[in-house]
Amino acid sequence: MKILYVVTSAGFGGASMHVLQLMRYMRGLGHSVGLVSAPEPRLVREAREMGVEIFQNPYFVRRLHLVNDLRAFIPVYKAIKKFKPDIIHAHSSKAGIIARFWSAVLNVKPVVFTAHGWVFTEGKKFWKRWLLAQVERVASIVTTKIICVSEHDRELAIEFKVAPPEKLLVIHNGVDPSLFQNIVKSQPHNDKPIVTFVGRLAPPKDLFFLIDVAENIDNAVFWIVGDGELREKVQRYVSKKGLTDRIVLWGERYDIPEIFSKTDIFVLPSRWEGLPLTIIEAMMAGLPVVASNVGGVPELVEDGVNGFLVPPGDIVKFTKALQTLIENETLRKEMGEAGRAKAMKNFSLDKMLSKTVEVYYELLKSKEPVENVKDC
Repeated sequence: MKILYVVTSAGFGGASMHVLQLMRYMRGLGHSVGLVSAPEPRLVREAREMGVEIFQNPYFVRRLHLVNDLRAFIPVYKAIKKFKPDIIHAHSSKAGIIARFWSAVLNVKPVVFTAHGWVFTEGKKFWKRWLLAQVERVASIVTTKIICVSEHDRELAIEFKVAPPEKLLVIHNGVDPSLFQNIVKSQPHNDKPIVTFVGRLAPPKDLFFLIDVAENIDNAVFWIVGDGELREKVQRYVSKKGLTDRIVLWGERYDIPEIFSKTDIFVLPSRWEGLPLTIIEAMMAGLPVVASNVGGVPELVEDGVNGFLVPPGDIVKFTKALQTLIENETLRKEMGEAGRAKAMKNFSLDKMLSKTVEVYYELLKSKEPVENVKDC
């Protein structure tokens, strides 16, 4: 089987990690794998190390840019023509639109699209949501199967009539439990609990909100782990607030289990989400979670069971939830254990990989015998 993955990667985030997981698994099964992505260093390096054929697309950027967005079509076209995939699997909206356009033009089927949170999700004006949904609705016509990473996203797609319900299925993101099995807790900051954020420093993550919350809490240390377009602004905002002694920016790190071994509470303030991998990782590490009640997050965090859900942008409630956990070590442990049990049961990497491969095999089994790529 030859699988071509197409992903917009303007920074290493959940979608990039998801694609890496799939590529590693498919290479392990002996399949040929190709990748079209922006030249994101970690994604490209690890893909190359596992023997993936790489087609870099420097015009794959997240923000709308008419000229670059049009230029982005060409590398995808060239990749499909050269690689001649049996199946195309696109991730993220922009890559999804372009990959499915060429799938239709070049008659390459099947084509799968994974929505890592819809662009028409909550947080935008309704007219803009409706317009974006219509774009996805047109693209879905030429899509063989649409994978949603949360039940919330599937319900949203049905609500906006993006695709027939039978074309939409849910495969939750997954994490390898073995990475977090041998975590030994340590406390590096004079017994002050460590509150950690891990994610891209870019929308939809609400880093400035988190800094405002931290300003109200003097009995904990905050770690911000990750990189992205907002890093310099976040650093300046921390300095402006006079919080450099309470907030540490670690940049991008590859040792998340080590980071979590020193962490007491995980936080994820967001304006919208799909199904955050970082929350699943925190749960696997046995950490209680305080997160915004958006997207698929409630499918991970049960309020009062393995963490707290807070309305997006509510500083008072977010601060209160954090203080409750900061001041109660027993509650932290109880919620952390509940989260680990839930993650092990429902969000393992093996489950995500096996379900996705089942989709590939099922679609290829029913594929009509046509040429892989027609002349164009």
